[in-house]
Amino acid sequence: MNLDDLNEEQRKAVTTTEGYVRVIAGAGSGKTRALTYRFAYLVNEIGILPSHILCVTFTNKAAAEMRRRIRELTGDNDTGYISTFHGFCVSVLQEDSNAVSYPKSFLVLDNSDINAMLQIIYEERGLTLRQMTFSNARDMIEIRKIFKDPNYYEDLITMSLEQIHQKYLAATKPDDIIFYGYLYQEKKCFGLDYNDLLKFVLYIFQTNEAIRQKWQERLEYIMIDEFQDIDLIQYEVMKALCPYHNNLFVVGDPDQTIYTWRGADIRYLLEFDKNFPAVRTIMMNRNYRSTA
Repeated sequence: MNLDDLNEEQRKAVTTTEGYVRVIAGAGSGKTRALTYRFAYLVNEIGILPSHILCVTFTNKAAAEMRRRIRELTGDNDTGYISTFHGFCVSVLQEDSNAVSYPKSFLVLDNSDINAMLQIIYEERGLTLRQMTFSNARDMIEIRKIFKDPNYYEDLITMSLEQIHQKYLAATKPDDIIFYGYLYQEKKCFGLDYNDLLKFVLYIFQTNEAIRQKWQERLEYIMIDEFQDIDLIQYEVMKALCPYHNNLFVVGDPDQTIYTWRGADIRYLLEFDKNFPAVRTIMMNRNYRSTA
């Protein structure tokens, strides 16, 4: 690994390892390269174990590419926690799901699993696709979990299966029937969808100090890519992890946000220096993808 391969701003991003660091990186400015080199620099030069670094990006594809590049730079197959927020939450729950009375073998639900659950609910309660297609029902559930009923997870965690079942049977409006029917089906098979993964982990961190401290101490360095796309709950999970080592490195491009419909908030990037102490900001704006 040779730092001469980097330009001055990239080198600064790689070697500024301690404290709170924000990198504003324009399109094509080599931010993935800066992130991967920084991970390798922490491992090779500073001697940090890969399993003590959390590196979060927003898609599985980006995470896989990052793991591949970091392996090349460190020669180590252990790439720690390089994943999406959801992937990281799965890791936490595989270790600590007992804190919410879920087994280690919980299911992560995909759309086909959710459709199978909807099928059962529609048949049980005589709903038709004319009232709501499965695709619209999935969107409705997601919107309700994110915006309308953000505390739904407390029901899922604290209510018994029977209590949730009663709520489902008492529902009369199609939206409520589908929503509570879905929560009931989820709890019955210990299934979690993408929203639940984040909510459950945040709940554990907020209610269980010992588990929160364990993860805080373990994750010495936290790096987050595409920070312009972070939403409130991801931000809260991240904030719960930082206070022990206080090493947080975020990279974002204010011009690139694509998840506002899901609650992403650019202000977390723009106001990062107001929310954390002694922030250093590095501007990476040399574009390598297109020539003038």
